[in-house]
Amino acid sequence: MALVLTNTLSGKKEPLVPRETGHVRLYWCGVTVYAPCHVGHARALIAADVLYRWLRARGLRVTFVRNFTDVDDKIIRRANEEGITATALAEREIAAFQRDAAALGCLTPTHEPRATHHIDDMVAMIGRLVERGFAYPVPGGSVYFRVRKFPEYGKLSHRRLEDMEAGEEIDAGKEHQSDFALWKGEKPGEPAWPSPWGSGRPGWHIECSAMAARFLGQPLDVHGGGSDLVFPHHENELAQSEADAGTVFSRLWIHNGMITFGTEKMSKSLGNVRNIADVTAEVPGEALRMLYLQTHYRAPLDFSGNRLDEGRRSLVRLCEALARADELGLAPAPRPLDGAMAEPSSDFERRFCEAMDDDLNAAKALGFAFDRITDLNRALDAEDRGAAAVMRDELERVSGALGLLQKPPAVLLHAMNAHARQRAGLSPSEVEAAIAARQDARKRKDFKEADAIRARLLTQGIVLEDGPGGTTWRAE
Repeated sequence: MALVLTNTLSGKKEPLVPRETGHVRLYWCGVTVYAPCHVGHARALIAADVLYRWLRARGLRVTFVRNFTDVDDKIIRRANEEGITATALAEREIAAFQRDAAALGCLTPTHEPRATHHIDDMVAMIGRLVERGFAYPVPGGSVYFRVRKFPEYGKLSHRRLEDMEAGEEIDAGKEHQSDFALWKGEKPGEPAWPSPWGSGRPGWHIECSAMAARFLGQPLDVHGGGSDLVFPHHENELAQSEADAGTVFSRLWIHNGMITFGTEKMSKSLGNVRNIADVTAEVPGEALRMLYLQTHYRAPLDFSGNRLDEGRRSLVRLCEALARADELGLAPAPRPLDGAMAEPSSDFERRFCEAMDDDLNAAKALGFAFDRITDLNRALDAEDRGAAAVMRDELERVSGALGLLQKPPAVLLHAMNAHARQRAGLSPSEVEAAIAARQDARKRKDFKEADAIRARLLTQGIVLEDGPGGTTWRAE
């Protein structure tokens, strides 16, 4: 295996070389649990899940850590607005996050640490940074990282210190405008923990550094997240972790692109934010996953218009071919994910693996898969059961490595049809009644009426297909 990933640090494709043979240490920044997750979060979740799956499918052992930020200014503010504790809000939103991740078909990470469970680790790291001169306390109980003490500050985001704007915190005690908080002194009504510098709570950036070190050690093999985290979050993580350990924090840094809505950025103020729960109430999570996979994970992705339908139609095409094979008894026995693609056995599988090993180019890999779907349908038309069985098995394994078949193809098709009927406002009996009316019109040679019925159903998302055995229908 020779997986290469585009390293944000260098801007170049670099090979993933595990620290130990066959073992990859992966850290991915999770969410701040103050509100429901939206489709932007879904993109980061799916990007991380595909990387996790692909590493395992290629035969590697992976320790995957994704954190929860469960103490933060946004959490405190939202909790106060709702009249509940920050802890109660965090618990509620973590439970909602777990439901969203399951709906998207994301595998559970090896560890999912919460920031509030690792305050001692953060305090210990801050203490070491203070001792070594990389951090300093100020009156009021806060502690700041001294960015000028770390000469390489800005190397991840490719920014020069002198060009940077003031940091997030306004504090007269700061030595430099870009110094960032490692510890925030206690404020009335906010959660607080004891520390050598007074009661308070951790800054945002120190959380991930401490939890990554606790569960994975240093250096990491891969650190990832959304591209909006490159600065300041990941830049600050890198600086404080390397200052603390005196070694590289992560060999590779990867970042997924952002979600847009046409020419607009996704924004609550613009009213174009779509929550994961709302989307997965319309279509199976695999349809959203399919949409995301058809654009390279690093590129921006437009979510406007009927983009979600594009993902659903692509998933329908995959599921229809596989369900057709399954009806002939060609469904393969379940296989474990681990090692499923370790040794490609056909030209199709080799090309698929080459695409995925080249910076997780799932869009290119899916192109090969859809070509294989065409081959499968031809084999089924020719009643070549042997060839069809081989291709059905191949498509099952590559789909599993991408997380696309969480349920049997026929079950997914049924779910998508149900969603489409719901959008159209038609029940199965109403569709069947319309088909019967169309057949009656055709018997009376009233082809204008028959065509009108077909066209009316099409506008409601129902596609009719006439064949030797009669008329069948599907939701489109």
